Amino acid sequence: MKLGLQRLHYIDVLNCIAIIFVLLLHSSQLAHFGTLKDSNFIITEIMQCLFIPAVYIFFMNSGATLLDYRDKYDTKTFYKKRLKRVLIPFLFWSAFYYLFNSRFHSFPGPVFQENIGIKNFLEQFLNNNINNLFWFFYSIIALYVVTPVFSVLAKEHRNVLFGMVVIYFVFTDLLTYLGKIININFLTKFIDQPLLTSSFLGYFIIGYLIKENYFNRKCENILILVGLLCLLLNILNVLTGLRYSFLGNIGPFLYSVGLYIFIKRLVNHTNYNYKIAQWLSGSSLGIYILHPIFYAIFDKLIYKTSAGNWKDYLITLNSPLHIFLMPFVVYIVIAIPLHYLKKLKLVKTIIP
Repeated sequence: MKLGLQRLHYIDVLNCIAIIFVLLLHSSQLAHFGTLKDSNFIITEIMQCLFIPAVYIFFMNSGATLLDYRDKYDTKTFYKKRLKRVLIPFLFWSAFYYLFNSRFHSFPGPVFQENIGIKNFLEQFLNNNINNLFWFFYSIIALYVVTPVFSVLAKEHRNVLFGMVVIYFVFTDLLTYLGKIININFLTKFIDQPLLTSSFLGYFIIGYLIKENYFNRKCENILILVGLLCLLLNILNVLTGLRYSFLGNIGPFLYSVGLYIFIKRLVNHTNYNYKIAQWLSGSSLGIYILHPIFYAIFDKLIYKTSAGNWKDYLITLNSPLHIFLMPFVVYIVIAIPLHYLKKLKLVKTIIP
């Protein structure tokens, strides 16, 4: 947030929404591993459509709060702050899960480890084979590295930033969608633009542009409606059994952006005390890190099984308690204690 300015409450609200979406995405994994024979298969597929903006919201919030960092401190300070907030917890929890995964099975995310050793750890770490939910850390760190480059454009060259967003959308969403319809693979290494289309840069930049009210009211309305249309088409794709190519492969970008603008507008036009959202917002990244452990505990207590026994665990994935209740139980169980534990310096260091 800018120093001396009112706190951006919509950022807090979106952080809370994003982590709840993450929890619901990960409790509805039946969509990826089940079949139509499972009673909750279709509903979990719809949940995947509804909650897919989860981590993309985090990227947009990061762009909104960081691309203008030069107004607050220099680049050296920026890197020091990011190092402390993300890199140290990333390394600590990668090591933790590496050892944890050699004894226990958690799902989704943690990868069971057998050949424990320093060389194996480095190989698994470099290839995101310790906790594959940590792809977020690899991507956000990449964005932090290039933030000083794009922050130069933040004040005087926002049209250039928007052009980068358009390029990102074309190469990551639009060409993929069109290619699916006409059965041509447009995305080859020869035409892809790595700097502009990797590490979710488009989300990062558009979060900043939305914060700065780059889009007028009419453009925002269009983005909201188009985002809603994309969501509805994805749901229709599920309900029609994925039979129509023009309904499939619609990327999450426009839906995520439309939802983001809608929530921002809703919060900014609501006379409400958002202290609870601010209170809970600070636990979001900690919940992201810890929730696979608590999902495993929930399933062990309720169903007496784990992902180590996959055949039985598929039955658990179809349970309404696992799908609908577990995310909110785990949210409460982690968020409330974590808020107070983060007052301790050690906890605050390893849980951002």
